[in-house]
Amino acid sequence: MTTWRGLALLAALHVCACARDALYHNQFAVHVPDGARHVDDIAKRHGYVNHGQAQKKKQ
Repeated sequence: MTTWRGLALLAALHVCACARDALYHNQFAVHVPDGARHVDDIAKRHGYVNHGQAQKKKQ
């Protein structure tokens, strides 16, 4: 049983050591209750670009 724990620990350490650095981006998803007609105006007023509606996550 101790062998399996040791192997599990080594596997976990390997995964952690191989993990990449955190990935950050400057993209935002915003819900606008008034709909699409106001989105471009809101984005422009705040210095952003509207890239259209985000796709729903597939489940």
